[in-house]
Amino acid sequence: MSPEARLCVLQEMMDEAFFTLDAQGRIRELNARAAVLLGLPAERLRGEEPWRAWPELTGTVLHARLISALTTREGGRFLAELPSRVWLEVNVRAVGDETWVLAADITRRQHAEDEVSRTEERFRQLGERFQVALESAQMAVWETNLATGLVFRSEGHDRLYGYEQPLEEWTHERFIASIHPEDRPEVEAQVSSVLTAGVDAYASTFRTRWPDGSWHWLISRAKVLRDASGQVAVVRGAILDVTALKEAEAALQQAVRTRDDFLSLASHELRTPLTSLSLQLQMLRRIGETTPTEPLGSPRAASKLETTDRLLRRLGALVDNLLDVSRIQRGRLDFHYAEGDLAAVVSDVVARFVDEARQAGVVLSATVDGPLRCRFDRLRMEQVVSNLLSNALRYGGGSPVRLSLSSRDGATRLAVLDGGPGVPESERERVFERFTQGHNAPRKGGLGLGLYIVRQIVEAHGGHIRVEQAPGGGAAFVVELPS
Repeated sequence: MSPEARLCVLQEMMDEAFFTLDAQGRIRELNARAAVLLGLPAERLRGEEPWRAWPELTGTVLHARLISALTTREGGRFLAELPSRVWLEVNVRAVGDETWVLAADITRRQHAEDEVSRTEERFRQLGERFQVALESAQMAVWETNLATGLVFRSEGHDRLYGYEQPLEEWTHERFIASIHPEDRPEVEAQVSSVLTAGVDAYASTFRTRWPDGSWHWLISRAKVLRDASGQVAVVRGAILDVTALKEAEAALQQAVRTRDDFLSLASHELRTPLTSLSLQLQMLRRIGETTPTEPLGSPRAASKLETTDRLLRRLGALVDNLLDVSRIQRGRLDFHYAEGDLAAVVSDVVARFVDEARQAGVVLSATVDGPLRCRFDRLRMEQVVSNLLSNALRYGGGSPVRLSLSSRDGATRLAVLDGGPGVPESERERVFERFTQGHNAPRKGGLGLGLYIVRQIVEAHGGHIRVEQAPGGGAAFVVELPS
């Protein structure tokens, strides 16, 4: 067989595409693989420039690099994508007056790399959606050689276990000892499965104890490499601190529980006045049916109407609180500030609560120094006083309720005191949170929103509110506002 014939056979046996260009860039020789990639019969391609035979090649990386090689007579290796979405690894060499081109189809490899990139991007976006601090967490890699017992690890590995500086060595025993006792059996079982059950990969999530005594969540993914006989040779893995993610999950679960508790509470609290209203209206209707001549001003009718009015006010207050919380969450709680007499506003609200206090068997007293001129939102400050008085009547255990308003040293001080069980020091911040009621107080109704709304209004006025122990026992809610 002649050398030319041998060369032709060799070209056709190649997995790569092969073709040669003359000095003008026309194809002299090519194998069947090259014809398939260029999408035309070999007879039609010979004597043609590739980009003229296949115009879509014009402007591609392959076109530019081949033109450069023809001009400079310098070869090179590069990646190029054909218009058919086929990826090539191209090797170009100048041979005599020809340019030889060898191209391997790496489409599968390139697609795999692209998929890896897309997967990494999806994980990055997922981390952002969880609004957690994974970006501040450090990732580390490690490798355990079972033959030598040596553990290799990246620089950040030991920091994930609470060590500011890398330790001289890291052992499997140290790793197991750091794991929370509740998580240790599962982790040990996974490690054991590598040796006994032929497991080639595993993932585990566990808590690790730092030297300062704190617990942190780590997630570890490992891959097992075996030798020719199937024995485990190396275990490689990566770990990530997911403490922030776990805390976010716990907070989300708590939020769901809070929502469910609130919905149950709200349905009960809204149903109660509605049921009572329905009863009062039925009784009024019965009075009209049995004694049609009895006027609305009669004691019986007036009592029912007064009760109905009180229930409507309560229902209105519940709905207003719900709307205000929704506005606060959206940052849309409106305020309309104007100069006015705060003492007159407080006195008006106290007067409206006199009948309610009397019906609850509570002595309500007020000491209001005035006039007290300042800039405030009248409706919102009425809401502050109303919520504080309602809270005192509800949780004061029937004890006297005292309100005082005074101005001293450039500050306005509003205080509402009761003689009830008071608020333990450990709960004095929590009572201002949403849907919260004191643990030490019996269930007295309400949505647990009043004090939360009060704090938002007071802080919007540049003031602050606190709860402390009242003289002689009970709770004292104190509001301080700039004059």
